[in-house]
Amino acid sequence: MAETDSDVTVDVEDAQPEEEIRICLFSIGEDMYAIPVTLLTEIIIPQKIFPVPTTPSYVRGVINLRGNIVPIVEIREMLSLAQPASTAGQIAIIKYSTITIGIVVDNVYEITSVPVSSVLTIPADFGAQPGRNRSRFFKGIVQREAGLAALLNIERILEEILLT
Repeated sequence: MAETDSDVTVDVEDAQPEEEIRICLFSIGEDMYAIPVTLLTEIIIPQKIFPVPTTPSYVRGVINLRGNIVPIVEIREMLSLAQPASTAGQIAIIKYSTITIGIVVDNVYEITSVPVSSVLTIPADFGAQPGRNRSRFFKGIVQREAGLAALLNIERILEEILLT
């Protein structure tokens, strides 16, 4: 019978799984955006939006969502994007702290997990235009096989909405 060497050792590194973040990917215009799923309550189809007089131009109005009044905002202006040709699309209902708000998006593509390392820091002058720097509305850029998506800074967007 052949003798076998039983003293074979294998160095196995304790591989730590990389931390991931779950995001919802959607488009507004030609651009791809993402928000953390922890802030997303649901995606709804457009419904009757009731205009509210004397509100800023980006406030489309309010909806009645199962007995709760939810303001619906169009963030295209903040992101320096052209207004849509049509009003079709979807509404992402977001809850941050005690605030619930709906953001108009064109298409929702998927909810996915990405490694935290795939979220890149944004250069300070990203999206800069005279008098406006839209980079303050982004937390980072998500690198994916299918391309890039800007990770929205919901806190800053809400701050902008509440201050105007």
